[in-house]
Amino acid sequence: MDRFENREKLLQMSRELIRSCGETVSLSHRGEKEKALKKYDEAIKKSKEVLQVVSNFPELLYGDVGTAFQELAEASVVVSMYFDEKLKLASDLGIPDTYYITGIADSVGEMRRRVLELLKKGENKKAEETYSMMEEIYQTLWGLEYPKSVVPGLRQKVDSLRRILEETYHDIFLASLRISTNDVIH
Repeated sequence: MDRFENREKLLQMSRELIRSCGETVSLSHRGEKEKALKKYDEAIKKSKEVLQVVSNFPELLYGDVGTAFQELAEASVVVSMYFDEKLKLASDLGIPDTYYITGIADSVGEMRRRVLELLKKGENKKAEETYSMMEEIYQTLWGLEYPKSVVPGLRQKVDSLRRILEETYHDIFLASLRISTNDVIH
């Protein structure tokens, strides 16, 4: 197969990987552990196929391929967060560090979603624990960003994370006020 045919194959495989990762995240949020882990395993297998093609044509590692690797990193964080699975690192997944780091940054949005779900259920302590993880990720990524970005596009992601953290902190604060007010009333 020539470069063009592999490029087309790689685009299709990358889309499949992105879809599997998205389904992993969605199933995780719904608490469907067995299905989520099955989709996650499918995603890891698909990423190995993508990596095989990329190893023969490294110039094709851009665009959807990079996005697919980011999504895999994000799915890894979500699976780890929901199901106490050991977090797979970039080296475990075989993906480039830059895509892993940006995927980790994107996972903070999924963590916010979890915080909001927990607050709705009145599980404020768990929400605060998840928020602490969000802060830890932010601090780590902020350290990579300054004084000069090690990862292209990281600065914008770090700026977005700051806003997500502020909004999430505000939500947790409001939830704690509700609890305090209820304690006073009762």
